[in-house]
Amino acid sequence: MTKVLLLLVFFLAVSYNLFCSTGASVNFTTTIPDLVNVGALFSFNSTIGKVAKVAIESAVEDVNSNPAVLGGAKLKLILHDTNYSGFLGMIEALALLEHKTVALIGPQFSVTAHIVSHIANELQVPLLSFASTDPTLSSLEYPYFVRTTQSDLFQMSAIADMVSHYGWRDVIALYVDDDYGRNGVATLGDKLARKRCQISYKAPLRPRGTREEITDVLVKVALMESRVIVLHTYENWGLEVLNVAQHLAMKNSGYVWIVTDWLSSVMDTESPLTSKARNDIQGVLTLKMYTPDSKQKKKFVNRWKNLTSGEKFNSPSGLNVYGLYAYDTVWILAKAIGEFFNQGGNISFTKDSRLSEISERDFNFDSMSIFNGGNQLLHNILEVNNMTGLTGPIKFNSDGNLMNPAYEIINVVGTGSRRIGFWSNYSGLSVLPPEVLYMKPPNLSTSSQQLGSVVWPGETTQKPRGWVFANHGKPLRIGVPNRVIYPDFVSKVQGTDMFSGYCIDVFTAALNLLPYGVPYKLIAFGDGHNNPKFYDLLRLITANVYDAAVGDLAITTGRTKLVDFTQPYIESGLVVVAPIRKQTSNAWAFLRPFTPKMWCVTGISFLVVGVVVWILEHRINDDFRGPPKRQIGTILWFSFSTLFFSHRERTKSSLGRLVLIIWLFVVLILTSSYTASLTSILTVEQLSSPIKDIHSLITSDDPIGYQRGSFAKNYLTEELNIDKSRLVPLNSAEEYEKALKDGAEKGGVAAVVDERAYMEVFLSTRCEFSIIGQEFTKIGWGFAFPRDSPLAIDMSTAILQLSENGDLQRIHDKWLTRSACSSQGAKQEVDRLNLKSFWGLFAMCGFACLLAFLVFFLQIIRQFARHSRDLDELGDASGRSSSQPVHLQTFLSFVGEKEEVIKSRSKKRKMERTSIRNTDEDKSETGDSNKSASPILSFETNIGKVAKVAIEAAIKDVNSDSTTLVGTKLNVAMQDSNHSGIRAIAEALKYMEGETVAIIGPQDSVTAHVVCHVSNELQVPLLSFSASDPALSSLQFPYFVRTGQSDLYQMAAITELIAYYGWREVIAIYGDDEHGRNGVAALGDKLAAKRCKITFKAPLSAVATKDEITDLLIKVALTESRILVVHTSASWGLELFHIAQYLGMVGSGYVWIATDWLSTAMDTNSPLSQDIMEDIQGVLSLRMHTPDSVLRRRFVSRWKYLTNGEKSNGPIGLNTYGLYAYDTVWLLAHALESFFRQGGNISFSKDSRLSEARGGKLHLDAMNIFDGGNLLLRSIFEVNMTGLSGSIKYNSDGDLMDPAYELINVIGTGYRRIGYWSNHSGLSVVPPEAVSRKQPNFSSSNQRLYGVIWPGQNTQKPRGWVFPNNGRHLRIGVPRRVSFREFVSVTGTDTITGFCIDVFTAALNLLPYAVPYKFIPFGDGHNNPSGTELVRLITAGVYDAAVGDIAIITNRTRMVDFTQPYIASGLVVVAPVWKLNSNAWAFLRPFSPLMWGVIVVFFLAVGAIVWTLEHRQNDDFRGPPKRQVVTVFWFSFSTMFFAHRENIVSSLGRLVIIVWLFVVFIINSSYTASLTSILTVQQLSSPIKGIDGLKSSNDPIGYQQGSFARNYLVDELNIDESRLVPFNSADEYAKALKDGPHKGGVAAVVDDRAYIELFLSTRCEFSIVGQEFTKNGWGFAFPRDSPLAVDMSTAILKLSENGDLQRIHDKWLLRSACTLQGAKLEVDRLQLNSFWGLFLLCGLASLAALVIYLIQTLQQFSRHHPEDIESSNQSSRSTQIQTFLSFVDEKEEEVKSRSKRRNIERTPNRKDEGRLSNASSN
Repeated sequence: MTKVLLLLVFFLAVSYNLFCSTGASVNFTTTIPDLVNVGALFSFNSTIGKVAKVAIESAVEDVNSNPAVLGGAKLKLILHDTNYSGFLGMIEALALLEHKTVALIGPQFSVTAHIVSHIANELQVPLLSFASTDPTLSSLEYPYFVRTTQSDLFQMSAIADMVSHYGWRDVIALYVDDDYGRNGVATLGDKLARKRCQISYKAPLRPRGTREEITDVLVKVALMESRVIVLHTYENWGLEVLNVAQHLAMKNSGYVWIVTDWLSSVMDTESPLTSKARNDIQGVLTLKMYTPDSKQKKKFVNRWKNLTSGEKFNSPSGLNVYGLYAYDTVWILAKAIGEFFNQGGNISFTKDSRLSEISERDFNFDSMSIFNGGNQLLHNILEVNNMTGLTGPIKFNSDGNLMNPAYEIINVVGTGSRRIGFWSNYSGLSVLPPEVLYMKPPNLSTSSQQLGSVVWPGETTQKPRGWVFANHGKPLRIGVPNRVIYPDFVSKVQGTDMFSGYCIDVFTAALNLLPYGVPYKLIAFGDGHNNPKFYDLLRLITANVYDAAVGDLAITTGRTKLVDFTQPYIESGLVVVAPIRKQTSNAWAFLRPFTPKMWCVTGISFLVVGVVVWILEHRINDDFRGPPKRQIGTILWFSFSTLFFSHRERTKSSLGRLVLIIWLFVVLILTSSYTASLTSILTVEQLSSPIKDIHSLITSDDPIGYQRGSFAKNYLTEELNIDKSRLVPLNSAEEYEKALKDGAEKGGVAAVVDERAYMEVFLSTRCEFSIIGQEFTKIGWGFAFPRDSPLAIDMSTAILQLSENGDLQRIHDKWLTRSACSSQGAKQEVDRLNLKSFWGLFAMCGFACLLAFLVFFLQIIRQFARHSRDLDELGDASGRSSSQPVHLQTFLSFVGEKEEVIKSRSKKRKMERTSIRNTDEDKSETGDSNKSASPILSFETNIGKVAKVAIEAAIKDVNSDSTTLVGTKLNVAMQDSNHSGIRAIAEALKYMEGETVAIIGPQDSVTAHVVCHVSNELQVPLLSFSASDPALSSLQFPYFVRTGQSDLYQMAAITELIAYYGWREVIAIYGDDEHGRNGVAALGDKLAAKRCKITFKAPLSAVATKDEITDLLIKVALTESRILVVHTSASWGLELFHIAQYLGMVGSGYVWIATDWLSTAMDTNSPLSQDIMEDIQGVLSLRMHTPDSVLRRRFVSRWKYLTNGEKSNGPIGLNTYGLYAYDTVWLLAHALESFFRQGGNISFSKDSRLSEARGGKLHLDAMNIFDGGNLLLRSIFEVNMTGLSGSIKYNSDGDLMDPAYELINVIGTGYRRIGYWSNHSGLSVVPPEAVSRKQPNFSSSNQRLYGVIWPGQNTQKPRGWVFPNNGRHLRIGVPRRVSFREFVSVTGTDTITGFCIDVFTAALNLLPYAVPYKFIPFGDGHNNPSGTELVRLITAGVYDAAVGDIAIITNRTRMVDFTQPYIASGLVVVAPVWKLNSNAWAFLRPFSPLMWGVIVVFFLAVGAIVWTLEHRQNDDFRGPPKRQVVTVFWFSFSTMFFAHRENIVSSLGRLVIIVWLFVVFIINSSYTASLTSILTVQQLSSPIKGIDGLKSSNDPIGYQQGSFARNYLVDELNIDESRLVPFNSADEYAKALKDGPHKGGVAAVVDDRAYIELFLSTRCEFSIVGQEFTKNGWGFAFPRDSPLAVDMSTAILKLSENGDLQRIHDKWLLRSACTLQGAKLEVDRLQLNSFWGLFLLCGLASLAALVIYLIQTLQQFSRHHPEDIESSNQSSRSTQIQTFLSFVDEKEEEVKSRSKRRNIERTPNRKDEGRLSNASSN
């Protein structure tokens, strides 16, 4: 017997016709009925329901007791219990609407509200809910839904503000997986994103989940990093969650639990809670809707006890806030109905023709009617303004929400709770009630946000930090590169698991600064033979192999896409290292100081001067006279001897002396210049390399080395476009060295490109190589952590602290500080002068000596020959003979004789020869010779009309297949939902009375959400091939089976597409229903994982008009992003593109990404009309990928037949949903086959809950539960088959495995496939089935797509954004500086110049698009403006950006986004300095006093020793004792100047003198070098040594007004504010520093290095003292998340790489210290005040000598000219002076000679006088 299975097939459209055109005309004759039916739906036994029931009944009683409210009518309240079931809520709503109900109060739960809202919309019955807080229950989708309580939109805003207030960044959302939970958490995510926070983990819980399921979820949560948990669920099992958390120790110290308002409702209702429940919630924060105190409220509260006692209520219950709102809801409705009657409204109903069509058998849906006055009543409800209820003033805003939402924030403590503050959307967090704040201006500033103290879980009052390590207490697994090269940075200690090195020390030092302990374990990464690839190390962090990575990890763009880095702890960048040639290694280096031309001119000048002096002297000076040969020799000797100042010829003529004086000055300059130049050449390295910089390396074809594993390879190939074949990987410093030495010609490399940090270590011992050119990238090294890890932030702060306290520099010095070529051998080679530099000089000297010897030898032989001839002649004459030995002895004796003796003897023999010739004239002379789905379709939609044909074909094929369902056939009942939500519900309910075992459909996600409640209740599997909403999960809807792809994967594909093109921000345009909202929510989550985001959400109603679409698109056009994702249905998606085309929004610059609705429309209606195709040119769309197969090709061939004739109204194309619809039938068939094999029977039973339902004419109890539903469901998920769409198999989440999409680009009259996406390997141009055979690869280099033709027929990738001001000029704030105007100078209002301005405009010119902008000066022009205030005005919307000298500091980054720094800076200390060379006795400073004493002693000792050795045999050292003492002193000290003239005879004396003269030479050279340094190089001194010394003093400190230095000194360094003095100009700096603290000035100034370098460029009396003690930079400021900040950062990097940034810097800021002429002269010239002591000493010596000379002369004059004195006594004074001067002018020898002669003459005269005297006496 053949079994017939009934399948219900629903066809639903995406859009809905919610409003029926049929209806009764308005009757203006008002008939007020006695009773007005009002329904109420909620769960009576729930915490909210049992309170609301009493409150509603009380309110109805109060309304009915006041006849004035309804004009004599009364409300009839019909209460139905939904019993926590969405399905029963739907059934009860249908039952209520049979009673001509004008409004429904409720439902209580948001899930039920979503279902009932469809019914309310169709029947135009207002639905007033006091407890459905889901923010997606909006008027766009559900116009008849009215929320009379607060939306969770505001509750989530309050939670986001709380999270931000406490400084947390990541939260975990624990929520119920239904509409209420999902949509609330999605809203929380949006609100957190605005605060730069995020939901790091979403933990959904199945509604009514078991304790075991709760435990499993909480265990996963406990393993997460965040400890801030938001619990958003229902009160009936929320306490169970907290109890399990308490059991798992998740309520201890360190955790933060924020619970939505369900907890406060429980506490208010069930008060007091049991001790167990109180213990579970200790320390929890919860919220409660705030209702202000009022007499009305107090009166009702007092009434409450009576209302809840007695027979009306089983047990006393507390009043919660929902009871207040429930009470007010009745009054809102009553006042609206009263106004309805006042306006002439009548209560009348009209049949719904569409429901009448469905009525059949037991189900009489035509018993439900449309309320004709529904629209008017809805309008009256929303306009209730002048009403004050128990909850306060009641008024609705334009969005349908109550105005002035506010919450109390409660902390559960002890046996109760404590209110710690309030939240309102008016002023945020506050400790004051909102109604107090409403009287003040709104203030949402950070400083105004306040809350009271909190007792956190674990009874701690200290704010938890909010996170722990994700490994839950286990040691942090830290990957460390096992390096082969440069162990100074990271190295593994052999034989242990320990590591050492610079990076390790920095990491441990930073870790020690954290305010908490961090257990960790270092794990080596790499084999130890090759340097590991850092990209692989970082990828393992994303794979959760490591929790962090520590080492020499460069922070690059590609790596930041994988992990989060800390702040850089060391600056680095790529440099070029190449071999260098030292030009000192040249045998003729001594010739290099002068050019050849200079040498020639110098030589000629010597000769010319010699000739000139000879001409002037030869007539009067015997030294220049003599034979011509002698005179030529004299000229040459005299001229060249002046080179050494050793000429001995005296010049007599005045002209000759003038020439000589000038010439000697010239020689002095020449020799000094030569000596200085040669010294520099020989002692300072003269380096040369053919590689000049990175640009010359790029243009060459030489091989380039790089470090294996570093990022240099990718940079060189991808950024600099260097061919990979030129790159040579090297693995060690030795390989570097060998490759560089070999060079390109010998298989090596021309240069190596690596990071500066490595290269400085490499070059420290290898002086034959050097860094060439400038650093051409700017990067740093950081520690890597997983994305969004808070440890990265804390470690960044710690690194900053290390920098500020100096520890970072000390660690650097410990490991990395090395002088270049610091090894001993290298140093000796550089400092010592080598023989190879002088051998040419020695060779030339040797050659001259050899030549002189040869000439001398030839002359001697010639003389000897003549001498020998003379001897022979004499021998012959005397008859003597000679032999050979006699000739040799004679020659040696001849050589030993003095030449004068030989010449004398030769002359004598010549005379003898003449004599002999005279006697013998005959003598002569001689000469000398790297299953199934359940589509509920709308037959006229693109999906519905294709699926209908496909399903019919599949049913036919299944039933005709004898091997499938043997003996059983499928019977399908198809129904058209006709674009109606309620019709779909009615169809589903109608066919549930039959023996339906499965439902295929519904087609769209909105209806699926509703019908899923029916299938869950009746346990009938619901198979949908097209309901792609990812929120349709098995947790909430276990009987829902998706047989197509989930939008979760489509959104993942779109995210990959956006990330691939480098965009960061998108706009989402979507239908405001479950399909649109949940799809966009999934897109947001996926984008967040890629560091992208949705910047603007643009929802559209399913029945949006053209005007509404236009208004929305205009808003979109005014936003910043140009990446638009359209997630909607084809019903109005194409209309949207048509309007966008009309608005010019499908042109160049825009990017439109449409989800698969567009490809479905194109496949189904191909070809589309020309107008439509023009509207979608350049659009990207997605299509579910179905691999090519024989089965698929056969069906495609069949399709034309299936859609012709009676089967269809006309030809339609086959879309992918048709393939999935066909496969769904076969999937169900295979599952039924398995069901029967397992013994399944098709049987049904009554639903007891439906039997209790009061359905009236609807007969809802006719529906039955499918007993085999669970077995059939399991069989469906176990099917493994191949269909038209490919392999069909389910994963554990209930999704089809291997999802994949095609990416298509609409071009011309069709489209072009540009690639694929799969969850296996991301984007690819290869079909997914081919990629699936390989290992998954999501690396950036593996992601590839073909080229795209974008909107506007443009092939260049759009940048993705524009300025949000829609073409207006960018308003850029520029500081109007008073000082240091080189950075920014504002002249008038239009002219703004300076370094910062030039950098900004240069970077702007590099952008691939035009940026209109206008500079707006900020400041009064009298004081430097505050940079922080300028930045704040960006957040206030006054400026769109800020350009200037704006330092990037922590508090500013909280307000704006900065670009990359364009100049490095940091705080330094400037203080006055003194020059130590301004001293009259500076010439004594080269030697210490002891050294001076030793020198004097040695001079005297050497003189005495030489005298001892010489005086016996050398007349120069003999004579009277006085003369010998003088000789010793004179000789010894004259050697200081090499001016001694005494001859040294003895060998020992000469040995001593040679050694001593060498010592004197060294002493002279050392003295000269030291004195030169002292007198020409500034020797500076200051009492302030650095910031530490300044802190410890009490002296005043200056700072620049408006800079951040003041806050830093006060807040960070704890310097008393009273010590700080603000200055406004450089002149004020100078004056205050000169005055000093004792004269009202300052001891030092603290400011940015950039300013100070400019300040010091003209002020040499001040200097930077100590090190830079902060590290920061300057950047341009933009609003948060502005893409312009990213593009400008890239442009700044380009400026740095192409050298333009340096050139701009040099233009404005390059100044040598003290470049003013006067200041330079003061430094370079030697001043008199350095030498006056020396001149005084010399003057005193000269004066003393002159006095002694005069005394001696007077003594001689009196002794030698007594008669002149006697005669002069009688003569005039003038005569006496003349006589004395004549005496002084005489030579001393003549005076002595004359005096002696006179003495002789006087002696005879005395004798004669004696004789005469004797004679006379006689």
